[in-house]
Amino acid sequence: MEKAELEELKDKVPCAAVLEHEGFAVDVKESTRKAMKYRREAAIVIVIHGGKGWFDPLSDGKGDVFSLVEHLKGCSFVEAMDAVAALVGFVPSAPVWQHTSRGREPERSIAERWQARRRPWCGSAAWRYLSGVRHLPELSSAPRSRPTCCARDRMAACGRRTAVPTAR
Repeated sequence: MEKAELEELKDKVPCAAVLEHEGFAVDVKESTRKAMKYRREAAIVIVIHGGKGWFDPLSDGKGDVFSLVEHLKGCSFVEAMDAVAALVGFVPSAPVWQHTSRGREPERSIAERWQARRRPWCGSAAWRYLSGVRHLPELSSAPRSRPTCCARDRMAACGRRTAVPTAR
């Protein structure tokens, strides 16, 4: 077979088809969208790259569908190529991992949730970031109920309160 034919064969047979044919089952609990975990007794194989690649976390085994057959059967590349060719058209019946959606809409919009959040207060991490790193003026980001709170009392770098004199 030429290289183009091998690539075409690789595209037609996913690693999941080989694993199911060899008696492996999907571990849905430990699978993710990008990594499907297959088990057979103590053996574990994880399929990645949309079914095009795999690796064995218990050994150094990894690669494409041909190396998977070689790894599982202990055969040569030519025998693995024949085994993969025999699986062309075989569709794995194991369910593909699907993301479970919430099935509901959020109760409040993003703007409403943002408005409900607590505003930064004097000495909080958000306040120190906004005033120290971003250099926002005190009155633009100060809580509306007490716009001069940080003009009167400031937190020192080590956490001690320092009084700033104000004119009354």
